[in-house]
Formats: sequence, structure tokens, C-alpha cells
Amino acid sequence: MVFGPGNRGNVFNLLSFISSGKFVMIGNGQNSKSMAYVENVAAFLHFAAGFGPGVHLYNYVDKPDLTMNELVALVRWRLFGKEGVGLRLPLWLGMVAGHAADVAARISGRTLPVSAIRVRKFCATTRFASAAHAVEGFTAQTPLAEAIETTLQREFITPDPDAPVFYTE
Repeated sequence: MVFGPGNRGNVFNLLSFISSGKFVMIGNGQNSKSMAYVENVAAFLHFAAGFGPGVHLYNYVDKPDLTMNELVALVRWRLFGKEGVGLRLPLWLGMVAGHAADVAARISGRTLPVSAIRVRKFCATTRFASAAHAVEGFTAQTPLAEAIETTLQREFITPDPDAPVFYTE
């Protein structure tokens, strides 16, 4: 999950939903997600441009991976000064809601913010190994927690309406 100010991908959608105050945690939240701050990715690509000839293949991930509990709690604390994840539904109930939303979407022809596949993805672990941080001479510029806080600040706390925006999936 690549994220950062201006990126309108999955992380932005999650942060936006939490910031709306309508977010409900689904599942136990122990699933972890690998994330990469866009400025750290750019720094690694700049660094990697200096590699010698040959094939160099890396997954870039900022470590440590956060559980959904940790990520949601961090965002809620930064945005609202509230601890924890807030209201939580068990996975089975979240899946029922997701399937109900799928049916409603088919009937109405509208895309809804909740679906069974989104619930499944949210509750899945997506953890990737990364050798990028072990490359001699490279250090990520921004720690993950600081990157999340910077993104929240620039997107939700004091947004700049003229800032560039790009979309990823």
C-alpha cells in the first residue's frame, strides 16, 4: 500500500473514512499491512539509480508493518485524540454487511463504499518482505509513523486545496 499526500489510493480511502467519523472496525484487527510512504519509495528509486550494471529486483516496504488495530488507533489518536479503534464488528457480521451492500449496489446500479471484497481485503494480512532497507548506504528518510502523521496533517488537518493529486489502486 503506497501512500502519501496527494495519493488517492486505498490508504487515502481508509484515512478519509476514519476521518469522516463513520468508520467501523471489522474483525479482530490483528492482520498486518505492509505500507510504503511515497517519498521513501522515491528516495529508494533515486538511490537505486546508482546501482551498477545487472538486474536489481527489490520490494520496497517501510517497516515495521502495522496491524490494522495499530494503524486505526494511530489515525484516530492523531485526528480526534481518541484511543483505540472505536466501534468494532465481528468479521462474520462485516461479511454479512458486505454481501448486503453488494446486493444493494446491484439493484441500485451504484457503487457503495462497502462490499464483501473490500471487507475481505481489509481483514486480510498483506505483508511483504523487503531487502531495500538492508541495502548498504540506504536509509528511509521518514519513519512510517511520521509518514502517516505527515499524510494526515497535509490531507485532513490542514489540507492545501491547490496541492497536486494522483490516483492509484
